[in-house]
Amino acid sequence: MKLEDIQLAALLHDIGKFYQRTSSPHSEKYAGLTQSDFGQTGAHGKWSATFVLENGLGEDMEDLVLHHHNPSRSKNPEYAEIIKDADHHSASERHRSESKRKVNEYPLISVFSQVSIGEKRETQDEYYLPLMELRPSSLDMIKPERFRRAVMSGWNLEKEYRRLWNLFIWEITEHGKMDINTMYHLLKKYTSLMPSAVYMSVPDISLFDHLKTTAALAGCLYLHREDGGEGKPYLIVSGDISGIQNFITGVASPEEAQKGMSKRLRGRSISISLITDAAANRIISEAGLSQANILFCGGGHFTLILPNTERMKGIIENVSLEVNRRFIEAFNGELYLALAVRETGPDEIADFGAVLDDLAAENLKNKRSKFRGLLDEFFKPETEPPEGTCAVCALPSAATICSSCRSHEELGARIANADYMIRVYGTVDADFSEAGISYFFENSRTVISRIDELASKNHRIDVLRLNSTDFLEISDRIQADNVSFGFSLMGNTVPAVSEGSRFRALDFTEIASTARGADKLAALKMDVDNLGRIFAEGLPNRSVSRISTMSSFLDLFFLGYINQVASEFSFIMDPCEGCRGNLVEIKSSRWTIYRGELCERCQENSIPSIYITYSGGDDVLVFGPYDDIVEFAGRLRNEFREWTCSNPSIDVSAGIFMGGHKFPAGKAAEIAERQLKTSKDLGRGKISLFGETVQWDTDRFKGFNELLEFALKLEKLHEAGKLSKNFIYSLLKLWDSTFHEDVRDDESWIRCQEIRLSRKDYVPYYVYKLRNISDGELRRELFREGINFIPWIRIPVSWVSLRTRNGDRP
Repeated sequence: MKLEDIQLAALLHDIGKFYQRTSSPHSEKYAGLTQSDFGQTGAHGKWSATFVLENGLGEDMEDLVLHHHNPSRSKNPEYAEIIKDADHHSASERHRSESKRKVNEYPLISVFSQVSIGEKRETQDEYYLPLMELRPSSLDMIKPERFRRAVMSGWNLEKEYRRLWNLFIWEITEHGKMDINTMYHLLKKYTSLMPSAVYMSVPDISLFDHLKTTAALAGCLYLHREDGGEGKPYLIVSGDISGIQNFITGVASPEEAQKGMSKRLRGRSISISLITDAAANRIISEAGLSQANILFCGGGHFTLILPNTERMKGIIENVSLEVNRRFIEAFNGELYLALAVRETGPDEIADFGAVLDDLAAENLKNKRSKFRGLLDEFFKPETEPPEGTCAVCALPSAATICSSCRSHEELGARIANADYMIRVYGTVDADFSEAGISYFFENSRTVISRIDELASKNHRIDVLRLNSTDFLEISDRIQADNVSFGFSLMGNTVPAVSEGSRFRALDFTEIASTARGADKLAALKMDVDNLGRIFAEGLPNRSVSRISTMSSFLDLFFLGYINQVASEFSFIMDPCEGCRGNLVEIKSSRWTIYRGELCERCQENSIPSIYITYSGGDDVLVFGPYDDIVEFAGRLRNEFREWTCSNPSIDVSAGIFMGGHKFPAGKAAEIAERQLKTSKDLGRGKISLFGETVQWDTDRFKGFNELLEFALKLEKLHEAGKLSKNFIYSLLKLWDSTFHEDVRDDESWIRCQEIRLSRKDYVPYYVYKLRNISDGELRRELFREGINFIPWIRIPVSWVSLRTRNGDRP
């Protein structure tokens, strides 16, 4: 049997669990089989074999999935043994349950509810996920619930399983014969929210992630045994691109280069994702492996599960040299791909977190000796360096803006209009190429002709629908055999206006002009706190399938759900008459726009104000009008807390910088990064903005969410004529005259908060200022409530100051 046959059999070995949970019968062909045939816990194999039989995948495949728990009864015992071993290596460490659970009465438990770092929780609260297919447009529906019955339509899940199975089979029937990568994506769509094991296990590993890792491990075992089977069977590879922050944001934006800056930053960030994707896919494609062998890929990092063979080591080395040679030639060594490789045995796979810890430590060492083996090329003298430098990246260039920066700008524009990404295994003239892999970004009108053109050249092609799991819609129009179909999530919310048949992304000056009050642009940097520790010590069992499950759900949030949150922030140019009177009108020399609560029709015609420049792994960089960015930061964090079960061990930190509409965007991102670092240095779980660093939620100290609520209240009172600007500004003077702080770390931050609470010498002056408020009830309310906000009043006052500022706009 071929490698693809083994991987496909492994990918489908437990499909019978899905089928069996619908309460549909298996084929009569297996009616007489007993445990001596399919193994002690292998009854679901009868349903797996029924699926293979009904879909014409062949007798050998049928035999393997039927006997994967008892290879001795297989016609191909050596291959069935591979699948059994891979299944065991993926699942042998399952977190055992103290009680037996009825399979159809337990949905998937969110793996985030099982995380605990620092002080261990005495009990782990279980949060449950609804059983449904993945749909990027409705990811808000899969947030975990504390009570199991809240995600179930009845007393068991049979109805949900049957609905999903019928949809799954319908897509297979409509598409016809599927290659392994197309089947991989279809399983991802339908089994990512489905528990793998329930009966005597804590069901926190998705069926998809178990199928995926089993297929990856089976492919490695097959190739390792073909190579002689000596030593440990697996190579775990960790790739880590360094220099990303400077590459994306370390660019200038002089007057002659400002217009395309938003697209250029977007293009540079996307190119990092594509380089990562290209390196990972080049390695697995040369080995003949499938998408299942890419455990994680995003944010400049990837983790691969590969066979421990000399040929595989050679492929890894060649791709590393090729990519880093390109980094020297194109970017003067600004980027570097560090690769760490570890030979791994079955016992070590059970504690996969420890393997990842070792690889991370190895890559830290690798980054200290960059371009080892390429130093001669790095210091190779240029024969005739061009006169002048690029105004954006400062690399040698005869043109004002070099070809590389132009290509990033074009890439950013292409992605804003794209519905599909096409990955071509070969170097062709494309939107982007790296490491022998080429990429095209197409809309729904152009994708078919592009696929036909590429398929005719005999390149292997992956057609990936962006931010939609309805990826088989065009498959019946493609006749070529060398095309796989799938989907890819991408943080791709971009403020864009329609110009003819295309959309044009707004530049940063235009985005700044959509803010209320001051026309300021803001940059937000955000990432997950202690993510390394969460993977290293937060899970009860650090198996490869459990780590894969957690990585998958982080991707769903930072590549998918972030778009839904961003879409809530928007403006409109031509509202309906019903909405117009209730909206805030903002005029500039460029346009008149309207902001506020929109009806459903106006919402469909609105333009997002949030520009997702980069989102991947656990890292976010977004731009937008300052006021929407402030509210978006709080909204995204609160949604993340819900996504991660309000687990006290999991939170994010953030930093926001605001500048004028002509302030260099790259510099704004750098300062936002420094603000993020301040938040982390002062204890994590915080946000830094307006010269303050505060925690998100209120406990003893006021938190960001409550401070923003109070800011909005002050703004509303001012707009109603009940509070003067003079009174609001006097609160900031009061703060400045009372508090003088020197904050360096988390301990000094806590001391300063304690001092703020203890000092009361501002009270007489605050009471004195309140006397100017004529409304007695409001005066008493502000005394009772407002006095508690004075120690942190800089944030509310700064907000009101910017939102109520008047003046000419560009």
